[in-house]
Amino acid sequence: MKRFLTAIVLCSLFTLPVVGWSAADRDGWRDLSPREKDKIRQNYRRWENLPQQDKEHLREEWDRWQRLPQDRRERLKRRYEEQRDRRRD
Repeated sequence: MKRFLTAIVLCSLFTLPVVGWSAADRDGWRDLSPREKDKIRQNYRRWENLPQQDKEHLREEWDRWQRLPQDRRERLKRRYEEQRDRRRD
């Protein structure tokens, strides 16, 4: 029974990225404005030009962010937005 549950969990983890990619396709590149597309291309060029060690560091940071509980992520986002809004004032 334990192996069965482990297999189900692992299979679901492997299929999550596929589901995410198909959902991203629905968002649609076609639906983006030209300005948004240019911004994405610019960010991709920046990524391509980064040294490998910087890419690894960013991947580690992204993984750390993804491991945070959802409520913690929401609090951090809110705090960041509040600080950004204060700077604008």
